[in-house]
Amino acid sequence: MVRYVRHELASGAAKLAGIVAGTAVAVGTRENRQWSATDSENAAIVAVAFLIIAALVRSTRLGHRRDFESAGPLPDAGQGSGGGETAVRSGFLFVLAAGLVYLWSDIWVLVLLVASDYLAKAAVGGLWQRRHGKLLWRICDEDGEHRLAYSPVSPPPTTRTATGAPPA
Repeated sequence: MVRYVRHELASGAAKLAGIVAGTAVAVGTRENRQWSATDSENAAIVAVAFLIIAALVRSTRLGHRRDFESAGPLPDAGQGSGGGETAVRSGFLFVLAAGLVYLWSDIWVLVLLVASDYLAKAAVGGLWQRRHGKLLWRICDEDGEHRLAYSPVSPPPTTRTATGAPPA
């Protein structure tokens, strides 16, 4: 079980880091590839525009909002966060992005758009959490399928009697 926003941010950051690493290796090993500032600026503008459009679409019922609203309560609120799967997945995404950018240098724009989509999902999830006062969790079912669940932002206060003593 891992926090939804953390999972999406880690995935997006891994893709972005993979772009940087793959580009650095490609430029360092291939002297014939020239990177123009105009190409980089245009790609950045397209990525930001895609990020905004993806966030707007994902915040509607066509996107993830329906999934957030259909999430059930977290079965065991005391269960700790296990981020091992997210770390492995992020490492894989980093290696995949770096390898793709190294092998085919023009694919970095597509990888940038995919990273923007992960960041848009994180932004929409964070906004939903803030508006509803709940934390979204990505949990694994018995079938191995991932689903969303929520927990309150802070644990409920312990029950006390009028004198402040715990109930009998």
